[in-house]
Amino acid sequence: MPKKLLLIQAFFKKEFIIYRRYLLNSLGGMITLYVVFLLLLGGFQGLRTLTGVEGDTVEGLVVGYVLWFFMLSTYQDVSYALRNEAKEGTLEQLYMSVHGIGWVMGAKVVAAFFINLMLVAVLLMAALVTTGVTVNVDLFSLFPLVVGTLLGSVGIGFAIGGITLVLKRIDSYTQMVQFLLIALVAAPAGRVMWIRFLPCSYGSNLIAQVMVGGQHITQLGLGNVTAMLFIGIGHLGLGYGVYKLCERKAMVQGTLGHY
Repeated sequence: MPKKLLLIQAFFKKEFIIYRRYLLNSLGGMITLYVVFLLLLGGFQGLRTLTGVEGDTVEGLVVGYVLWFFMLSTYQDVSYALRNEAKEGTLEQLYMSVHGIGWVMGAKVVAAFFINLMLVAVLLMAALVTTGVTVNVDLFSLFPLVVGTLLGSVGIGFAIGGITLVLKRIDSYTQMVQFLLIALVAAPAGRVMWIRFLPCSYGSNLIAQVMVGGQHITQLGLGNVTAMLFIGIGHLGLGYGVYKLCERKAMVQGTLGHY
């Protein structure tokens, strides 16, 4: 088996063991997310009743919330992993890998993607049962759109992780990123052209068109899907570039593995 596949397999095994060993904590996190969704749903329904807004956009709320969770998990898989490895004193060991830190973190993201995918499926199912609405789950159309969207959150994770290598403790600022991701999901990328170039925004809009609007990926247009993928790749490259600059600075300072 190629070495890169062995690397991904090792990280997948690690992620599975962690979730199984700390199953109670994992379930607690899912319950917390579900409770937050219930609070958002209650607030949305109450506001719509008070203002007399017509129309059913609960599907949009469900899709937006689940997508935000997926983006947040992917972002944290990179930034929090780098922070924790530095905190535990094992970051320099990752740099000793023959694969290089880029491949190591990439393998972790790929392995965590499938674990997060199962959690997203459970959260989506719970949200749909609670609200009683239905959405279009077209896996063929959604897979490339989700991957392209998550490239942006991975890029944000690399950028924040690189800054953490230099400044060490920026928890009060990293917590703001989860609110930034909410704004990116809710941004009107379908109506405002320049918003499409923000991380994750264009992909979120296309995913909503599939899941809420019932469109197939062929109806979105090859140009739109291709543009979304290139934007995601650009954000990933930009985020990784920021990480490498911060990594070089930390190495010069001799504080790469310090916390």
